[in-house]
Amino acid sequence: MPGRSSIAVLLPLGVVVAMTAGCSSSTTPTASAPRVVVATGSVTCTTLTGTVSFSPPLTDSGTSPGTTSITVTSSGCTAAGSDVATVTGGTGTASVSNAKDSCSSLLTPQPLTFDITWSPATIHKSVVTFSGYSIGASGFTLPASGGNVKVAGSFAGPDHGASSAATANSSEDAQALLAACGSSAGLASIPVTSGSLLLK
Repeated sequence: MPGRSSIAVLLPLGVVVAMTAGCSSSTTPTASAPRVVVATGSVTCTTLTGTVSFSPPLTDSGTSPGTTSITVTSSGCTAAGSDVATVTGGTGTASVSNAKDSCSSLLTPQPLTFDITWSPATIHKSVVTFSGYSIGASGFTLPASGGNVKVAGSFAGPDHGASSAATANSSEDAQALLAACGSSAGLASIPVTSGSLLLK
């Protein structure tokens, strides 16, 4: 019978279409996330830029508690003796509480701990603690002479970063900073326009 033979042909086709539709609805497995590694060896960055901010602004006569927030970006970075071939840069942040919002508080160095996130993101972050800093004509040296450094995470080296160091220089000279401290607005921030970072 013509009708039955048509149905007999169409039924297998329908099964094939249904099976094809069922297969096409399956999802493709997503690629696994890139592996994050704790980088060995050392890293040297030849350029630092960023800002040291004070809240509230520092003045010559400040007596209230305040906070210093630091954000610096590292570039010109090169890794050595490391399981990481390329470091394109890093961003470090630190925050410290001050007993007084006075410019004289800058002359009393406190320990600073920086969380540094690296690019590419497959490099585990570094946590760097400087025991203090010294202030020179052009900026800050970390740590101060006789101070110490500790590094955890990437680029800690065999001695946990004891030989690490950093400099942070500003385009603002001492006279400009003193003038800001003596103004009614106070010293709100210090720009970091150059510097270097070595972790090992």
